Amino acid sequence: MKEKIALLTPFFFLLLLPVSRVKAQESMLYVTTLSTGHYHTGMSIPLSALFYKPVNSDSSAWKFQGRPNNRIFCVAFHEKSGGKFRALATHTGIHQSYDFGKTWQVTTDWRITEANCVEYDPKNPEIVYCSSPYGFYKSIDSGKTWIKKIKGLETINAQFVSNFIIDHSNSDILYCSTEDVLYKSTDAGESWQKMGLRVPSIRTIIQHPVKSEILIAGTENNGLYFSFDGGKTWEKRDTGILTQTFYTITFDPTDPDIIYAGGFQTGVYKSIDGGKKWKQYFNGLTRLDIQALAVDPQNPNTVFAGTMGEGLFRSNDGGQNWKPAALANGFVTTIKIESY
Repeated sequence: MKEKIALLTPFFFLLLLPVSRVKAQESMLYVTTLSTGHYHTGMSIPLSALFYKPVNSDSSAWKFQGRPNNRIFCVAFHEKSGGKFRALATHTGIHQSYDFGKTWQVTTDWRITEANCVEYDPKNPEIVYCSSPYGFYKSIDSGKTWIKKIKGLETINAQFVSNFIIDHSNSDILYCSTEDVLYKSTDAGESWQKMGLRVPSIRTIIQHPVKSEILIAGTENNGLYFSFDGGKTWEKRDTGILTQTFYTITFDPTDPDIIYAGGFQTGVYKSIDGGKKWKQYFNGLTRLDIQALAVDPQNPNTVFAGTMGEGLFRSNDGGQNWKPAALANGFVTTIKIESY
């Protein structure tokens, strides 16, 4: 009898735990914009900021952070800090918050403008990277000072860095897409080397969420390229693709064989076999220029697309059909879904 009581006791106490202790936290949707509407001389400037709300709440739940009317190109969160440290890449430099977005300050000087991408080293929030059309920069003191890191990026086209990522398996490895070609750093940005893909005007690069050796690059006028060996060799995968300029690519975090991609006049392309074949979806989209994509990790059928001029769209069926979600006439630059 005593043995039976001992076996039942842990389960009994589990039942007594408060519901809030075991309830899954709802995902938060974050959207950055260059503008929330079109502008002409004499009218009020449309609001631009970091907008956020729970993924499944209605449009009345939207709030915003950051300094209003800054053209925002990118947002970054330091995940290990639970979102306490966050940064915005804007046309006036890098804006950072150290208190979950309650207050913000510009942490770059006059040398860094038109910042288009920002990321934290996942192991250390004091290490921050940013890029611009004028080079690549690194801070090791939470943004107080920045040093230009362009060894190997000496040409003008190479210094025009459109995007970069940090390898999730080794944060000393970075990849950056430029107007020249793709570059890789193995020493935390101190030096850069050209990668195997020698196609110009790379717009974006992403990494497989599990297999770090798999990379995808989106180009201007040259389609999508895949590497399965960490960037040494590349192959073009465009079966079913009718357009060639891509600005954004994202994996389904629950099934990396499912990939979404978008760009200039693309609508949304989707592959369910790791990029071998693609199908185009645009039913409900009032603009086909796609700048940003994101998949809800808690419900992968929920997909968001950000357009350049028609705001945010939402699909509830894995991208097949779309409806306007918010920011009508807005110029959306990035979409992130986080749970903290």
